[in-house]
Amino acid sequence: MPQPQIILGADHNGYQLKQQLKRWLETRGFSTIDVGAKIFAPRDHYPIFAKAVARAVKAGRGLGVLACGSGHGMVIGANRARGVRAALCGTTFSAEMARHDDHANVLVIAAWETNFAKAKGIINRFLSTPPSLAARHLKRLAMLERIH
Repeated sequence: MPQPQIILGADHNGYQLKQQLKRWLETRGFSTIDVGAKIFAPRDHYPIFAKAVARAVKAGRGLGVLACGSGHGMVIGANRARGVRAALCGTTFSAEMARHDDHANVLVIAAWETNFAKAKGIINRFLSTPPSLAARHLKRLAMLERIH
């Protein structure tokens, strides 16, 4: 099975982690799209990057990975797009459950709390976990879609 394309985005607080993750993902054979920030620019605005990743994921271009300081702004911003299911994950277990049970298609990482080594483990688990096709999970996804 081919590896999914990864759409990356980060504000200034997640910029360094995003850069490290981009290089690491590419060495593992993943194709990446970097929607920014392209340079470290203090006081940039996380909604710009959450929106860009969400749009690309919604368009079917791949799975998203976002990073900002706490992760909260990115997850709130990305989840505003219909069909995007962003999850803030600080552990490999939460990444597995977000992907398996909730069919998360955007992983959000809190850069203030997550170093590069830990982030690699979280992303590995997220990318290696298939979404569940169990009826109860599919029913819940349908219920979420009706919220919009």
